[in-house]
Amino acid sequence: MAGGKSSRYGREKLLETIHGKRVIDIVVGNMSMSIVKRFFVAVSWNAPRTLEYCKRYNSIITPGISYPDDVKFLLEKFSRPLLVVNGDSVFVDTETINLFVSRYHGRSMTALVNSSGEKVYIGLNIAVPGDEQDEVVEFENHILSLNINTPEDLRRAETIAYKW
Repeated sequence: MAGGKSSRYGREKLLETIHGKRVIDIVVGNMSMSIVKRFFVAVSWNAPRTLEYCKRYNSIITPGISYPDDVKFLLEKFSRPLLVVNGDSVFVDTETINLFVSRYHGRSMTALVNSSGEKVYIGLNIAVPGDEQDEVVEFENHILSLNINTPEDLRRAETIAYKW
């Protein structure tokens, strides 16, 4: 999902870089190395520069009304389960994606971590048409919960990526 307004960030955050690599390229790279055979980048006119940049990938334009509405749009369009990875979830790596997908058994799923006693969603889901109740898959690595919402998040991600 790469069509958000980036309202908390102030500009199109998926085009920002971490150690010289665009945020969206990191996420797409993780997907392309995973067991997922085919995927697309969902973009919207909310982020016109990101939309233009993502033409290099297999992409689809969503209405951009809201995240849930865009997922619903995609489910209606494809009428099949969809793996959804947030475009700013840079630490949701190939191994995490593969493990998450391997736990799929026909139901909607969402991934989270327990960070200091708080359940934090990591931006990784499988949405199944007509299934409103998500199974929860919990991961232990709290770094997975860091997504890029603010410039400070980007700085933290850059520091963590350097050490990781």
